[in-house]
Amino acid sequence: MPNIADLVANPESFLKNNLIWIQYQSYQPNYRVGGVKSFSLSDDGMTCTRKGTGIVSQFSTKNVDVWSVRYDQGNRPGSWNAYWLPYDQDFKHLVVLEDEADVMFTPTMDGCSFGFSDHGGGTYSASHGNLQTAQGRIDEAGLRQGMRMHGTTLHKSQYMNVPGTDAVKVTLVGVRNGKKWRFFYQQYIDQMGAFTLLKVAQVKR
Repeated sequence: MPNIADLVANPESFLKNNLIWIQYQSYQPNYRVGGVKSFSLSDDGMTCTRKGTGIVSQFSTKNVDVWSVRYDQGNRPGSWNAYWLPYDQDFKHLVVLEDEADVMFTPTMDGCSFGFSDHGGGTYSASHGNLQTAQGRIDEAGLRQGMRMHGTTLHKSQYMNVPGTDAVKVTLVGVRNGKKWRFFYQQYIDQMGAFTLLKVAQVKR
């Protein structure tokens, strides 16, 4: 089992070879409360593949480990702290990120928007927003307006962009190195617990 320190040390490599599956559920304690919480990794026997990279292996298939992230209230050996940026329908949550933890997670994204700002001195703010039209569709225009305070954002049209499927999901991860936070996302397809990792990218302007 990997250590969360592996993610912090080399996030690009870790996220390319390990799919993070968020399993903090809305019925669990303090789900809608942002801030630092205790989590653990577990192997639930899920499978994931991705295409190889590089000239030689780009047409081959690689196996990717799948790790469930669970809220555990500090009860499990090997648990660790992370910032939690929650979700609510038709609501925008915001957390302030400093040095109380080295990683940040949101719930799985499949239409929401994310944004962050660097306020200097190691302090960042990050938002996770959901807004729907009267017809129940994602209101991306409204979310872009609501996220305008952030210099960098990620919206549905940027990650739900795989033709022919609506099963695309995103895991959003923040990683701290000293006074700098970086944010990455894993784009994947979920086929009833059999995953295909499509892309790992840093959230940039």
